[in-house]
Amino acid sequence: MQNKTKRAVAIGAAIAAIFAAVVLCIVVPSLTMKDEALPAGALQLVGHRGFSAAAPENTLASFRLAAENGFWGAECDIQQTADGVWVIMHDWDVDRMTDGKGKVNELSFAQIRSLHIDSGHKVRSFPDEKVPTLEEYLDLLKNYDTRPVIEIKSSPVEAMDSLAAYLLSREEKDSFVLISFSREDLARIKTLMPKNPAWLLTEAATQDDIDFCLQNGIDGLDFRKKTKPDIARAAAEAGLKTIVWTVDDRSKAKEFYDLGVTAITTNALTPDAF
Repeated sequence: MQNKTKRAVAIGAAIAAIFAAVVLCIVVPSLTMKDEALPAGALQLVGHRGFSAAAPENTLASFRLAAENGFWGAECDIQQTADGVWVIMHDWDVDRMTDGKGKVNELSFAQIRSLHIDSGHKVRSFPDEKVPTLEEYLDLLKNYDTRPVIEIKSSPVEAMDSLAAYLLSREEKDSFVLISFSREDLARIKTLMPKNPAWLLTEAATQDDIDFCLQNGIDGLDFRKKTKPDIARAAAEAGLKTIVWTVDDRSKAKEFYDLGVTAITTNALTPDAF
């Protein structure tokens, strides 16, 4: 009887262990995902408007946090004020992110500089943030091993000449990556700065986007995560650098890595997530 009891206890313990293991795999698969997902350093991480899950987007605080957390790149959005200063702002107006109103290209730099950033993640922890200039952003990142990834909002194509002249005047000019949705602007800036990587931004990438890049010497295709897998794979196989935005889930990053993607733009993932 005692042997039977011991055997029953042992069987019960084994069943309980198996059940616990199954539950662990189903309920918390992320506990093992890190080990299975990606080799260390397999994906380059670009902070979307800086580390925008940790500080208001497109601020010096956000860019500094991206650099301090080891991001490969820190992406920003640039456009010109009414008096021609390149400032960093995603929206065409200042309404969403500041205590002011008006379109960026209709406000002077002095007017924009007088505004305060009053929106974004953890904004109360960063009460003194202003709309930064392109120069301030570059001056900050040159002190870190984080590449400036500069999104050029659609601008008059002649503005590309003055932008390129300024960027090429900087000592760290070789570190800049230039990206844009505007094919015309991107083709022009690539002509003026042929040594710098240029990536075409697109929503759902198409074969036409791939062909444009190949025909115009554009180095990469930077597409939204809704892009079809066969297009993502085709871009990588064509020799383009492939970047996907905006990915905040480690398992989704792994899916794109398996398609040949080499970089992701993220709000929240950090290099130590892989």
